[in-house]
Amino acid sequence: MRSRTSFIAFIAISIAVHISQTTYSQDASDAPSRRGFNRTQRSGDSGDLNRKPTAGQRDAIRRLRERTENGPVPPGLEQRKIQVGNAEREFFINIPDSIKGKPAPVIFVLHGGASNSGVAMHLKVDFTVLGKKEGYVTVYPSGVNGWNIGSHDMYSVKRRTSDADDIGFFRAMFDTLVEEKVADPERLYVVGGSNGGVMTMNLVCHLADRIAGAGVLVATLPRAAETTWPKPSRPVPIIIMLGTEDPMKPWSGNKDQMSADETVAYWRKANGCRDAVQQWELADRDPGDGCRVEASQWKGNAGVLFYTMKGHGHGWPMQRGRDAGGTGAKTKDIAAPEEIWGFLKNSVSTKNHP
Repeated sequence: MRSRTSFIAFIAISIAVHISQTTYSQDASDAPSRRGFNRTQRSGDSGDLNRKPTAGQRDAIRRLRERTENGPVPPGLEQRKIQVGNAEREFFINIPDSIKGKPAPVIFVLHGGASNSGVAMHLKVDFTVLGKKEGYVTVYPSGVNGWNIGSHDMYSVKRRTSDADDIGFFRAMFDTLVEEKVADPERLYVVGGSNGGVMTMNLVCHLADRIAGAGVLVATLPRAAETTWPKPSRPVPIIIMLGTEDPMKPWSGNKDQMSADETVAYWRKANGCRDAVQQWELADRDPGDGCRVEASQWKGNAGVLFYTMKGHGHGWPMQRGRDAGGTGAKTKDIAAPEEIWGFLKNSVSTKNHP
């Protein structure tokens, strides 16, 4: 039986910055269909989970954590502390000068399992830069050994801090920023990748009345969502981006993780989407990356937009190529922050709080 330590380390490498590229092959008979919705919905355990991290990968994780957890706070970010029960929690915030002093949209960007610091996402993606241009506040929360997704199957292996009140943490951040008139209570958004993407979906299930929209990168639902998670109390617009060659979140799913089809179907049902779908192919801006991106969109009580990233592995799609590490190829045809904000920016909740 594989050790918990090896499993934790392997999960953590999935979004580490400047990590050595690892390629994974897939039998041609298991290739995804053109639209990505005709593959087997559930398969056995992914054989890639048996792989152990290399010395170089372990060193990349160590360097990432040293850079983000022990280094200085980057310019433009303010470190904040907040009390959640008996625990002190941390988040980093950027408030553009153009919107200081008035309630504004806020995007909460969740890191994955390679770091315990929100700084990692500030360094990894361009939400801060885009926020200054578009006029929204960016918040980077810090997890406690990742995020507590509320399941204890092999998907999490109890490796996360099971007693961390992450739902309470986000509720407290929402309340604090609204009370300080930093946040518009009707325009609170959550976005995350990998373990942070799973936590994003968990937050929507728990706090749908507070969340105006969500973005999920390289993360499928755990099967625990069908049994132990609450159902969302209201429809919430959601954009999901999955790679067909993701070794960590297998397209066809496994005994602990839903497939791409099942994950999308869950949110279509939650949002009351009709069967009719609009589909289109995005521009191939970088023919050399070996990837293509196709979109499928459903309308209903709230929309579901799904990006099939053909050939993409596990990591944030970024045109600037800063996410050189991770597992598998990366599409450079899109930049996740721009795509996510373009979808979310017109979505508002109906919660009047406090």
